[in-house]
Amino acid sequence: GVAELMFRDDFSDAALWNVSVSDSASAQVADNRLTLALSAGPQSIASLRSEPLLTDFYAQVRVYTSLCRGNDQYGMLFRASPGGTYYRFLLACNGSIRLERVRGGAVDILQNWLPSGDAPPGAPAELMIGIWVSGTEFRFLLNDRFQFSLRDPVMHSGTLGFFAYASGKTPVMVSFSDLEVFVMAYVSPTPTQTPTSTPTP
Repeated sequence: GVAELMFRDDFSDAALWNVSVSDSASAQVADNRLTLALSAGPQSIASLRSEPLLTDFYAQVRVYTSLCRGNDQYGMLFRASPGGTYYRFLLACNGSIRLERVRGGAVDILQNWLPSGDAPPGAPAELMIGIWVSGTEFRFLLNDRFQFSLRDPVMHSGTLGFFAYASGKTPVMVSFSDLEVFVMAYVSPTPTQTPTSTPTP
């Protein structure tokens, strides 16, 4: 159901992203990458794209981990809206993946940690994250390989973003590049009605 390209972001325009710099964390756009960096933890940082609002789409992005270990995390946000509401597809640097729904800071686990041979343990590493969204159905891919799918009806549209989390006393640095978002032409099949016999008068 993936159709034509909707847009491509080469991370050359910092105005499209939430950027910030402090002594302990930063989100910066430079050299055609969005880089999220944390000096130590526990703390996290996220950067959202200002537009467009997306409902159904397929998005893929290339990810580079420079500093990442153990329970440190990074990932992609989708259907994000102001007030800390979004879905969050996470990869831990121990080689596992997870999906969360976040609303106003409250986290609901939709898929708890799963080991994945496509999620690189540690750093440095390079991979491709893909997220397929159609209605209430979501599918997740790493390096074009299917990981899992599920349905959730709560959030219907929003922007994209990226996330990083430092779990301990060591720094984390993750970069994202070559974001591509495609139109979704997939329509979920309508269940076939079960025929029933008509009673004879």
